[in-house]
Amino acid sequence: MLLIEKAKALALVIALAFFVAANDDNAVQEPGIDTAEAWEEFERLLRSHYAYFDRLGGDSADRQLARSRKLALAAETPDELRRFMQQTALTFMDPHLIVGPFDEQDFSIIYSGADLRAAYAEGRYEIVEVRRDSHAAGADVRPGWRVLSVDGQPVRQAASLPFGDVLPNPSDAQLSYGITLAVNGRRGQQRRVLFAKPDGKQVELELPAPSKGRQAGPSELVSVERVGKSKGFGRILIQNSLGDNDTIAAFDEAIARLAVAEGLIIDLRNTPSGGNTDVARSIIGHFLTEPKPYQVHTIPAVERELGVPRTFIELASPRRPQFRGPVVVLHGTWTGSMGEGLVIGLDAAAGAYTIGSDMGDLLGALWNFDLPASGARIDMGVEKLFHPDGTPREDYVADLAMPHGDIGPDGSDPLLPLAIWYLERAARDRTAPRRRGSST
Repeated sequence: MLLIEKAKALALVIALAFFVAANDDNAVQEPGIDTAEAWEEFERLLRSHYAYFDRLGGDSADRQLARSRKLALAAETPDELRRFMQQTALTFMDPHLIVGPFDEQDFSIIYSGADLRAAYAEGRYEIVEVRRDSHAAGADVRPGWRVLSVDGQPVRQAASLPFGDVLPNPSDAQLSYGITLAVNGRRGQQRRVLFAKPDGKQVELELPAPSKGRQAGPSELVSVERVGKSKGFGRILIQNSLGDNDTIAAFDEAIARLAVAEGLIIDLRNTPSGGNTDVARSIIGHFLTEPKPYQVHTIPAVERELGVPRTFIELASPRRPQFRGPVVVLHGTWTGSMGEGLVIGLDAAAGAYTIGSDMGDLLGALWNFDLPASGARIDMGVEKLFHPDGTPREDYVADLAMPHGDIGPDGSDPLLPLAIWYLERAARDRTAPRRRGSST
């Protein structure tokens, strides 16, 4: 009898515990999901709406999804499933293809959460770009430094780690993307990187997470200064504010202040977070006397579903105050998304001369989707974007292409002196080279 009463008491305690947990707002509850349904939702969206699904070439995307699907269907928790989705997205090497939500174990988003760009070629993993005003730059990391290990892992292993088990044999291009993710580390966490300098000397550095490690910079949306020997040229530096509509008025004011300048430099090297087309068109309009195309869009999802191509051209229109002198645009790795669109727009519509290195290559116009079956969220480029001459935005090459955009191997600014040289030549003899087909 005593045993029965004890059993009843234990059952009551267990029942009360479950009741408290079920009604406790702080209790951690992770509902189960239908893994097959959740993966199918993710894969179906990629196939139907991702504009760059074919970027891996041939049937590579199909084979990648087949590999990932086997792992995903064996996932035991929603977090594990989302991790497989995130790793699969990374195999496409597109900073605009993002699966969330994130935690501290996820790699930093490039390039808004990055201060280094690395590349793999011929057995070497090498830093090719360093962001100005970053702690990596402050620690004297420079282009040309080789990466030997990250957080104690040999470099090849570190470059493969972001892809996990979904990609056992990364291509050279994927290794370049992977090592860039690795050297920028995980969200909110410092990273330890062992480098070899060009002289062979090795140095190991503890670097803060890029998202937390930017050194303090200007607080203005737009910065203005006079440059050149006689201070006759104006330089407008946009401070990663292309998504802030207040930048429209700030740029208007900057143009008014520089109305009598002999030439203008628009510096877009700190626009990694992109922005919106209203801000971009407002900027381009100061250099136009009539409406002109600045970007072409296609939406492959429409043609996939209906067999009918969808293409449209976006125009920029004149705005006051006008600037009619020569214009140079500077760009680099931390020119991303709408920053890239503004570069090709100033080239195509305003006839600006461009100087820079490869941009961030954030593919397409970004759309956002919720995935109810898994609780995940995905951002992806649904619209492909092109220069009006037909060049894909991610393939654009500057009029004067440079290997480095932010910092040279000696720590100097590799682009600003070239922009001043160009404007001095234009002011002196009006023989500075122009982009074919451009107008002023």
